[in-house]
Amino acid sequence: MINDGKQGRKANVAVSPWVTAGALYFLLAAATIHFSSNGRDIATVWPANAVLTAMLLHLPRSRWLQILAAGFVANCAANLVTRGTIAGPLLYGVSNLLEVLIVALAAGRHGRSASILSAPSTLIRFILVAGLLAPLSSGIFGATTAYLIFDQKLATAFATWVLSDALGLLIFTPVFLAVFRGDFRQWCRSAPGLLKMEALAHLVATSAIAGLVFFGAQKPLLFLIYAPVMFVTFRIGPLGTKVAVMLVALIGAVATMRGYGPIVMFGTNPVGHAHMFQLFIAVLLLTCLPVAAEVSARARMTAQLAERERELSRRAVTDPLTGVFNRFGLEALTAPASAKQSQMCLVAIDVDHFKQINDRWGHAGGDRALAHLASVLRTVVRPHDIVCRVGGDEFVLLLPGLDLTRGEAVCARILNELRTRSFSPDGVNQITIALSCGVAVAQSGENYGDTLRRADEALYRAKSAGRNAVRAAA
Repeated sequence: MINDGKQGRKANVAVSPWVTAGALYFLLAAATIHFSSNGRDIATVWPANAVLTAMLLHLPRSRWLQILAAGFVANCAANLVTRGTIAGPLLYGVSNLLEVLIVALAAGRHGRSASILSAPSTLIRFILVAGLLAPLSSGIFGATTAYLIFDQKLATAFATWVLSDALGLLIFTPVFLAVFRGDFRQWCRSAPGLLKMEALAHLVATSAIAGLVFFGAQKPLLFLIYAPVMFVTFRIGPLGTKVAVMLVALIGAVATMRGYGPIVMFGTNPVGHAHMFQLFIAVLLLTCLPVAAEVSARARMTAQLAERERELSRRAVTDPLTGVFNRFGLEALTAPASAKQSQMCLVAIDVDHFKQINDRWGHAGGDRALAHLASVLRTVVRPHDIVCRVGGDEFVLLLPGLDLTRGEAVCARILNELRTRSFSPDGVNQITIALSCGVAVAQSGENYGDTLRRADEALYRAKSAGRNAVRAAA
């Protein structure tokens, strides 16, 4: 992911965004002109603008100027190296920056963090801006440059420019944005190993089929490409769709400009070939990207529903005041384990003179006392021990693996901790609370309800003995 932190401190560990922008733009622009253009014609697909667009969508506006400047210099350099003139590159650079800025301003106002394929609505907005508005606006200047500098037909140059830039933005912007945001890296870290292998196999198969269709097939079999791309969409999701369409576009563009593939079977005009290929990729995009957006939206909705269900389940077994398990949580924990004969120590706890706290400090003071007690209990017990509030000021501890002696020792530590830790029932005064505890260990053949009853009996003996005490069940 691009580092957007403060300069200087991170300069040695991350490449500056403007360096990344310039280097990527130059490499993509030079390679595109070399492989999909004769040096004078407008390229069939122009992915370089997608680099700048993705970076502007990802970075804050305070960094936009340096990104645009780096892209302009890289654009001029790439055109100068491949086309051999300076006037054309300067004008092309202005046209490309205008296009990038339009997309970034129109799409970025809805939030840089929003994924282009997050929902059909965001996808439609992106298609309208990147596929129509921005290329049409920049195409006027780009086609005029091609007409004046490279002696191309104005109408042909305009149509090629609009289609080329639209496809470049639609195909590559989601990919670069996912790279800069770290989506691919996050997916690789979180996805199971088998899913990673499956994704790689699907993308290799998509590339192989695209290569066969464009380089090896003797008949126009473009329809074969839809099956693997759609399969990737449903199996891998939007990230897979972005990569799959990008691979098809790259393979098809190189093959078509080199005179291979089903597109060249429909005529001998290179310009016509370019337009037909652009039309095919546009149809592929408009077919697969909405499906990917819908898949992404449904996956997000499913995740939200699952999270909501987990939250509701958690609330059903959690006491909202103290954050520990409630009576239903205790029953859920003990019911499946009641058939086991593993040693389980149970502690029944009751706050001494809790009614006096409520009478003097009100129910708010009583609530603070209970929250304070729950905090102390969680501090003293082990991470795998269970703390439950079963009602009012009554608590139960589940201490697996402990016998009576060690259970009594835990209770002694709790009483000592409460003596040393005070709390404020009203935000001004400081008081401490005391407990009575009854300890019991599950016996062979005994269910947890019976064990809890014996712990309660021990608790009442502790109260009868003067409170602030621990008693063990017989």
